[in-house]
Amino acid sequence: MPQEDLRPSTHGLTQLQVKCLEGFWNRRSAKQIATDLSISEAWVNKNLMTARRKLHVNSSAEAAAILFSGTRGSIKSYYYQETDLPANSSGSDQLLASSSGASLVLAASERPLINKFGPLATIAGIALVAVASILGVAVMIEAGQGLYQLLRALGY
Repeated sequence: MPQEDLRPSTHGLTQLQVKCLEGFWNRRSAKQIATDLSISEAWVNKNLMTARRKLHVNSSAEAAAILFSGTRGSIKSYYYQETDLPANSSGSDQLLASSSGASLVLAASERPLINKFGPLATIAGIALVAVASILGVAVMIEAGQGLYQLLRALGY
């Protein structure tokens, strides 16, 4: 079997575009990819944009998924990565099982939570802010009317 048959299809991309997408697939920033390839960050972004255009996709993640996982629409494998780390005991992580039985952990689960309150407390907080905003606008309208009457009384 020829060696070329074992290589993944590059879908008409240049070697530099493939290397930029590979860096992106490995979760490296454009600046890190530029340093690795000894090119400018702008040139990395240009190559990523050209690769997206050639593959007819809107995101570099989708382009990298097409190139490295071999199928269109397989972007899920970019966001869910196989890990050999022990499963996190918190209930907020989303776990999936791959076809090989390895656990897949949502990559964003390592990020700190933005909202530490439950959904009910969050909705109550939003409602409270909305009511306070409406009261604030009502007070400002009253103050504006009072100033208008004062200015009229003073002859302005």
